[in-house]
Amino acid sequence: MKLKKMLAWLTAMAMIGTTALATACGSGDDASSSKTESSAAESKDAAADDAEAEDLAADDADAEESGSTDDETAAYAEALAGTLWLGMDAEYNCYAMGFNDEEIVFEADDGSSASGYWGVTAGDPTIYIFEDAELTNQIASIPWSYDMENGVMILNDNVIMAQADSYSFSDAATAMQQMATAAKVQEYLQGTYWVGTDDTSASAISMSSDTLEIIELSQDGTLDQGSFLWSMDYDTLNAYDENYNLLASFGWDISEDGSELQLTNDGESVVYTQVSEEDANAVVAYLYSVMGLEESAG
Repeated sequence: MKLKKMLAWLTAMAMIGTTALATACGSGDDASSSKTESSAAESKDAAADDAEAEDLAADDADAEESGSTDDETAAYAEALAGTLWLGMDAEYNCYAMGFNDEEIVFEADDGSSASGYWGVTAGDPTIYIFEDAELTNQIASIPWSYDMENGVMILNDNVIMAQADSYSFSDAATAMQQMATAAKVQEYLQGTYWVGTDDTSASAISMSSDTLEIIELSQDGTLDQGSFLWSMDYDTLNAYDENYNLLASFGWDISEDGSELQLTNDGESVVYTQVSEEDANAVVAYLYSVMGLEESAG
């Protein structure tokens, strides 16, 4: 018996007991006794009905919440099936994770790997890997968060994963090799400033282990600066805000001798070359000189 029903039942029984005591106190009026018993019975029925209505409402709310969770979990599963994700941490350790309808493969460039059957649950920040298709024998778990709207996956709170559109579930090993190349490029770019120009502006980029700094000076003297979270996979450099909302994606390519970095956005490419300036203020002054503008006092 559920707690609310039990409380209602005890209340009704207490009322009946009180009525019985009042009747046993010597009232000789049968009509009055009958009326009292009838009132107690009505109170009992009303209390039971109220308790049952509350239980039904609670059950409906639980079912609605469960249905919402199930729908979200199903959306996760549908979005992940048939995808491959690539990412790296601040130490340039690379990771690949691929999903098909039932199976998962996880690869790391340190030689570790895991494969099996996968399961996720909405509201639970964990990917579970199982030995069997019935998802009964768990062999591994990976902390994660997943933003379907922005297409961002984060592992262990420090690896931003981006979907590798040109690879499938079965290409994890090949994609890992491409990711290793990207890791070398990222390491090469750390702590350096690169400047590129087009017809309307000059811009500089710099990377640290967790932020991408972009400085842009337009022909009219407008200066824009921003720092963003970033991830780079085999062919894309992504910029995110502090909530991992995707702000921009750039195709990237670096020359064999490392002297030029080419970024492509919205079909337009800009070639960047490394400059000797070592801090943002010096880079801003350099951009003004490149554009032939006087640096504003403000």
